[in-house]
Amino acid sequence: MGAAARHGGRSVRHALACALLALAVALAAGCGSSGSGTATVPGTTNAGPGLQTSQPPWRPEYAHLAQRISALGLPPAGTERFHIHALLHVYVDGILQPVPANVGIDEAKHIETSLHTHDKTGIIHMEATHPHRFTLGDFFAVWGVKLGPDRVGGLTGLGGDKLHFYLDGRPLRDPAALQLRDGDNIVIGYGALGSFPHAPSTELLRALKSRNGTALSCSAVRGGRRVTSCFAQRR
Repeated sequence: MGAAARHGGRSVRHALACALLALAVALAAGCGSSGSGTATVPGTTNAGPGLQTSQPPWRPEYAHLAQRISALGLPPAGTERFHIHALLHVYVDGILQPVPANVGIDEAKHIETSLHTHDKTGIIHMEATHPHRFTLGDFFAVWGVKLGPDRVGGLTGLGGDKLHFYLDGRPLRDPAALQLRDGDNIVIGYGALGSFPHAPSTELLRALKSRNGTALSCSAVRGGRRVTSCFAQRR
């Protein structure tokens, strides 16, 4: 056999070996991804100490609240210069889960956060000294609950009979990154797609802004003047 033939044979064997190695690597990677079942869903996940990854209901987490507020860089609360509201509903297998009162308000430590709740209506209050780009991920961080594109606390998985996110009746892909705007109607549903409303009533938000809204937590009339600051009565 000539030198050229020997060289050609080595080249073929080398190419075949490289192809087999590449195939083995590809198969190993494929087996790893399918076996683990941990394919990631692109999107934003909030962060911070003390975030709950348990099943609902979730209480406000206060032990690490001050640390999370500092990390988020939220503006101070307590004025009427910027004050908007959004509405949040969380359903699990068709049952409405409470968004608790006093998210972001730890009376024992005198913490009043510009992103907060006052009752169990699901109304999120955003009240700050100046406009700020609050996100839904910020709110869940203040609440003390993990939120990502396929996770809410200990509820995980996306689509099917798992998690679904809606904004004003339309699917929401990256919930934690959502910038909250006045009047937003947000729904998180865990379970079959038809087991929960995708756009529940926003009557509470309308009432909050009406003359009759003085019965709600952030409204009062003092000296004939409407006071809309959530914390006015505490100062």
